[in-house]
Amino acid sequence: MTTLLHLSDLHFGPAYLPRLGELILRDIDALVPDVVIISGDFTMRARVNEFEQARAFLLSIRVPTLVIPGNHDQPLLPVAERLRTPYARYQQFIHPTVDAVLGRDGFFVIGLNDNRPILPGGFWSRAQRAWMENQWSRATTDAIKIIATHHQIDWGGKMRPFGFWRAEKALQFLARGGVEIVLNGHTHVPSAVQSREGIVIVRAGTVTSSRTRHGNRNAYNVIRIEAKTIHVQVREHDANTKAFVDAREFEFARRNR
Repeated sequence: MTTLLHLSDLHFGPAYLPRLGELILRDIDALVPDVVIISGDFTMRARVNEFEQARAFLLSIRVPTLVIPGNHDQPLLPVAERLRTPYARYQQFIHPTVDAVLGRDGFFVIGLNDNRPILPGGFWSRAQRAWMENQWSRATTDAIKIIATHHQIDWGGKMRPFGFWRAEKALQFLARGGVEIVLNGHTHVPSAVQSREGIVIVRAGTVTSSRTRHGNRNAYNVIRIEAKTIHVQVREHDANTKAFVDAREFEFARRNR
């Protein structure tokens, strides 16, 4: 069995809740997942001090990690920096590249930056798709293929908050590549569904910020991959016990097994 721990939308800055950050690090130590995947929005406004706090958090994680930026990881000002080098601070403090790949026994994860400095919502460039296809060729035949991106691919046709552009075609492209799981964040609303292509789409809530939405609590996901099934457990923060507790669970059959 492979275990993934999926975080998103930490939002270091004024909205960050340090006590939740401490709880998450303890949970990671207790669960010992095979990998921690963080699908963007490390900061609130991409300020240097916010990135410094985010880097300290990452350095405290003792298992392999894969990270990608979110739309909030681009500075609003100065405008010239946002247009020319929007991820210079992210690359300095978090990871040297905005796209990333991590392969281990049993899984192969590709992280793709889908953000743009001006346009809302998310999409991948042709170059990114070509790079993705090239990376897939490196995966072992028994490895489950996973994509992490920031904007929601399952978004119910709603335009706000903006989701991934032309999501249906993106899912068809991923299905042709044998992808079984897509991870994303952005909306601060956790969910898990299976697309008609058989791809399990898992969205994480905001794990450590006060910016919860629509009555949802702070949350993260634990994903357990077995030979024929994918289990998704949403763990939410409980104010009474002051801990993250199991709140919802989903189970999906692996369509290509």
